[in-house]
Amino acid sequence: MPDIDGNNGFGVAIDLGTTTIAGALVDLGTGAVAGELSLPNPQSGWGRDVVSRIDAGTKDPATLAELKNAALAACNSLITRLASGRTDAIKKVTVAGNPAMEHLFLGISPEPLSRVPYRPAFKEPQQMPAREAGLEIDAALYVFPLIGGFVGGDAVAAALALGMGKAARPVLAIDIGTNSEILLAVQGSLFATSAAAGPAFEGGEVERGMTAGPGAIEGMTIEGDSLKLKVIGNVAPRGICGSGLIEAAHVLLEAGIMDRSGRIKDRDEVSTNLANRIKESGDGNSFVLFRGAKGEVSLSQQDIRALQTAKSATRAGINILLDKAGLNPEDIEKVYLAGAFGAKLSSVSLKGIGLLYEGWQNVEYVGDAALDGAVMALGEVGRNEAGELAGRAKYVPLSGSSRFEREFITNIGF
Repeated sequence: MPDIDGNNGFGVAIDLGTTTIAGALVDLGTGAVAGELSLPNPQSGWGRDVVSRIDAGTKDPATLAELKNAALAACNSLITRLASGRTDAIKKVTVAGNPAMEHLFLGISPEPLSRVPYRPAFKEPQQMPAREAGLEIDAALYVFPLIGGFVGGDAVAAALALGMGKAARPVLAIDIGTNSEILLAVQGSLFATSAAAGPAFEGGEVERGMTAGPGAIEGMTIEGDSLKLKVIGNVAPRGICGSGLIEAAHVLLEAGIMDRSGRIKDRDEVSTNLANRIKESGDGNSFVLFRGAKGEVSLSQQDIRALQTAKSATRAGINILLDKAGLNPEDIEKVYLAGAFGAKLSSVSLKGIGLLYEGWQNVEYVGDAALDGAVMALGEVGRNEAGELAGRAKYVPLSGSSRFEREFITNIGF
């Protein structure tokens, strides 16, 4: 249980995510979490990814204000619902987000994040009365410090929750997504980077890609000539989400339907009846996952290439951090997979497609570690440790790095 200073009243911890805003209501006297809620980030109207929102907030001050107000409206709603309307009982609020989200929440132009060297306008924790920031409560607000580039307060909060500042043996934390944030703790040092993976992990750039909702294929297996799908909501498939894409690629590799270069084979190269699911094309083959009265869900060669790009960028980022720390993959004691997306992933499939090192046995799913860290920062001890972690973290930029380009090319295959 976090040290919350033994105060009376309640605090609200917020993980200000690009897609989802999650909050926890915490009893400041005991540190107990009294409730959790989440809702979609309404800023998606300006784009699903942070680059689109940075673009929008940079070009026009009026749009920057709209983005700020959208985030504030969502956070105010979350706080009111968590407190069941008794917002007068809320004494503290903490907010952790990536650099773009924190800039937009505070109404600070994200323009520095749009150009090399991608430095945020601020790095220190931002502390002020909540009303001063636009929240509709009389409480103290703490916005997490940033590390640099696209590694932000959510990464600091995750490192805090995972005890990475106190790790005795090398540990790695990965939040897989559009920007895969990677943290490596070793002998008191903390290395951090963000790999621009692209939207494939979240269903973007995939022909029938979708977020993890009803109708999304989230997993699959092949037994002989039989294909079995795991579909969210146990309804007819409408598309495929990121976890389903990763598992499908691994299964197709294992079944010999796709080769290690990522090429979906021609029908005459596959000896089982699954060859009937392959649709051949001069632009690359596709594999039919589901046929129904309302159409079909297939994986195209372009979908596989999008996954390879995302996978390779993330693995390249991992390799570069290991190199910076003077470590080999086998030196890693433990790997944490953070974020809501991470909890849905199979470590077997992640190893199978080459995103994780095959020899890593100690892989733990930690859910929304950023929210857990935001809860800890409701206490002074947590806030102090967050500031200390951010201050000593060594940010490793990947953009424009020839080493990153080499690692990316090396890891593009499965």
